[in-house]
Amino acid sequence: MKFCKVKEKFIKYLKNVRKYSPYTQNSYNEDLNQFHSFCIEYFSEPEISLKKIDKFTVRHFLGMLSEKKYSARSIARKLATLKSFFKFVMKNEWIKINPCYAIRSPKISKALPIGLSEEQTKEIFEMNKADNFIHSRDLAILEVFYGTGIRLSELVGLNINDLDFHNGLITVVGKGNKERVLPLGKHAIDAIEKYLKFRKEEFGTFRNTNSLFNSSENKRISNRSVQYRIEKYLKLVSKGSKKNSPHVLRHSFATQLLDNGADLESVRALLGHSSLSSTQIYTHIKMKHLIKSYKQAHPRAD
Repeated sequence: MKFCKVKEKFIKYLKNVRKYSPYTQNSYNEDLNQFHSFCIEYFSEPEISLKKIDKFTVRHFLGMLSEKKYSARSIARKLATLKSFFKFVMKNEWIKINPCYAIRSPKISKALPIGLSEEQTKEIFEMNKADNFIHSRDLAILEVFYGTGIRLSELVGLNINDLDFHNGLITVVGKGNKERVLPLGKHAIDAIEKYLKFRKEEFGTFRNTNSLFNSSENKRISNRSVQYRIEKYLKLVSKGSKKNSPHVLRHSFATQLLDNGADLESVRALLGHSSLSSTQIYTHIKMKHLIKSYKQAHPRAD
């Protein structure tokens, strides 16, 4: 079997079976194209057979990435792509030996997530007067991000019928097309209702679109537009921080829940993490806060 032909089958598998987002499919495709280009040069052949690729090929590819100063995180991601690809190949019995077997990922130092303080988040909401369609939409987006901790792709994919105003709930479709139902606070509900009122005045009924958050052209808002709008607000309160993406609000949601007594398993479920290992990074932040408080308050801390 030729590499390119199998790669096409693999990307279709990610789309139709695994239900990965177009963004994730594209990332896998780009990583595999890069590996294929490397193999063409490595073997000096225009067409690469899967059977020619062995563990030394993969190791030389990773070595090339390291020489080109790719970060450990980027190299680990590309290796994860290859492992998924060759797992799919092995499952279909197109090769007998997995070239990624026993190849370890580089160690990645986990950077602590950056979040806002409760005072900073309060300041963001107070600065937005929500006096027109755009401002009311931005406030509703901020409230939903901070009130539920959902991801950017999850927010953009929200539809009006995902809301249950009566019970204060919202249905979110996360990674792997998995649904979870999250509580929606009163501030978020009020902000959404105000936004929908402005939207109805601006564009009339919602018959033509089911999407919750729309652009000024009355089409589903894009990821990039949300990033731009959120970054604009966060820069006003984040005191020069270089990270002002919507993910900062997700981190703020998680850390402030833990600071106020929520248990780790509840936070995991709310964030949509498949395992606690992904959520445990937030316990490091809580521990830093506890150590700081201890040193400030205990007479024999020093």
